Amino acid sequence: MRGKLMSLAVASLLVGGAVSSASAQARGYVGFGAGLSLPIGSFKDNYKLGWLGQVIAGVTGANGMIGGRIDGMYAANKLKGATGTTYSSSTLKLFGVNADVVWTPGKRPAKVHPYLLGGVGFFNAKGGSASSTKLAINGGGGVQIHAGNKMDFYTELRLISVQTSGKSTNFIPISVGLRWGGI
Repeated sequence: MRGKLMSLAVASLLVGGAVSSASAQARGYVGFGAGLSLPIGSFKDNYKLGWLGQVIAGVTGANGMIGGRIDGMYAANKLKGATGTTYSSSTLKLFGVNADVVWTPGKRPAKVHPYLLGGVGFFNAKGGSASSTKLAINGGGGVQIHAGNKMDFYTELRLISVQTSGKSTNFIPISVGLRWGGI
């Protein structure tokens, strides 16, 4: 547990370091989204396409190009071939938190903002009665579309790799949502 807390502290410092270079005009944002959890690799061999929910909170620098973000995610993927079993015994539930650095190229203000993000986090995987929390790494990108007074629609796709013993649990969350604030 100490190792996990230490890793989370290091991730927080990395995100904080990326954000600390921003001036006093840095802006925060919050949002939420939902989407699909696409299993890949050996995870795909045993589990079907699932669903996910996401909450985000972050900070962008004064120019809006570099920032940091924390997001929480809950994803559920049902076991292939599961019939006559309860939801909890036939579904792998992943609950995680990521700390990411976000890079948004381009000039502000613009109607459409592509962005790239990547970082580390922790995911708890629970299937049936077994449960474990492991380190995860992620990277991906998305697009924000300005919708009005500091509100954006976003869609993003990333690869998340949860470092389980012996192999990784890899999945691609595809999410859409709304965010308020920031640039």
